[in-house]
Amino acid sequence: MKALGIVSGRLLWIICIVLFMSFCLVAQAAEWKNLLDVSGPGQRISGWVNQFVIHPTNPDIIYAATEGAGFLISEDGGKRWIPKNEGLTMAAEGTVSGYHVRCLAVDPKKPDTVYVGMAAFGTFKSTNGGSSWTDMNDGLGDTFTKVMLIDPTNPDILYLGTDGGGVHRRNLSSGRWGEISEGLKNTYIKTIVMDPKDPKTLYVGTDGGIAKTVDGGNLWTIINNGLTSRFVLTLAIDSKNPKVLYAGTDGGGLFKSTDGGDSWTPLGGEIWMSRSVSEDFGGTDAETAKALVVSSIVVNPINPSIVYAADSNGVFRSADSGNTWTKINAGLTSTNVKCLGINPNPPVKIYASTADAKIFVYTEE
Repeated sequence: MKALGIVSGRLLWIICIVLFMSFCLVAQAAEWKNLLDVSGPGQRISGWVNQFVIHPTNPDIIYAATEGAGFLISEDGGKRWIPKNEGLTMAAEGTVSGYHVRCLAVDPKKPDTVYVGMAAFGTFKSTNGGSSWTDMNDGLGDTFTKVMLIDPTNPDILYLGTDGGGVHRRNLSSGRWGEISEGLKNTYIKTIVMDPKDPKTLYVGTDGGIAKTVDGGNLWTIINNGLTSRFVLTLAIDSKNPKVLYAGTDGGGLFKSTDGGDSWTPLGGEIWMSRSVSEDFGGTDAETAKALVVSSIVVNPINPSIVYAADSNGVFRSADSGNTWTKINAGLTSTNVKCLGINPNPPVKIYASTADAKIFVYTEE
């Protein structure tokens, strides 16, 4: 009996060690890895990434639209980033100097064909992976670009959301941009997403809420039912069930729709509180209420019940389609997260850009 007790004790000890090591491995895998300080030697970049796009066939190739460094490309999964700005318009010296690329789109059938939108200098096209650029501003006018989207079923069609100029569509065969803002009540476009099963169905987030089109942008319908904040910063769509959408707002936190935008319900409660009312809305310092700000959302394409959302408190992860959330900030040097991107190839990787000009990766095991 004594020998049996010793064996049982040793077995229990071994089990505890195995569980502890498993826990450590999981914890280690759940940390963010700092890929690159983009303000480091040789680059002197003070801005952050506005958008990540993953190459459609080679997940090691990542494109980034940055605030100050212009267009960056990595060919080794983010370990080294190369700026490619020849032909892009550089902002004048001063507080806004540099190359300010707000958005980008990649042709899924010809990935060396890339499009970017710049803060105040319109849109540009590259057919050699960014090595050189030419402007494509015919019909666009003097406007600030904000978001860009390409039709994966017909890469000749581009959509562009602007700050104050509404939505524009370009058919590359015609060679001109044309405004398609009928039905929109606000022309400050912050975000745009496309139904992956129906490319004529698109959603935009604006300063005045969310709008939807089912005819490729010819007519938009406002769909704000349930939104308590109409300042919509970001949208994300479930690739397997496009009726499910998430909307991040400035002032109302995070919302979810399960009926294609016909109605919205709030998610997450106070976890999204990220700054005082006095900072943005002129309230008094004595006020305890805070603004609910969600700046970026991505949905895991392999398991859409896993959702990631970011604000100035960091990154949050939900494993139950947004019902509950866990903060996942281990490894981040700044919790002020500006942008999230996702690599859909297993193992799924999430990329984050922070306000201190760093790029991080989180691997979903």
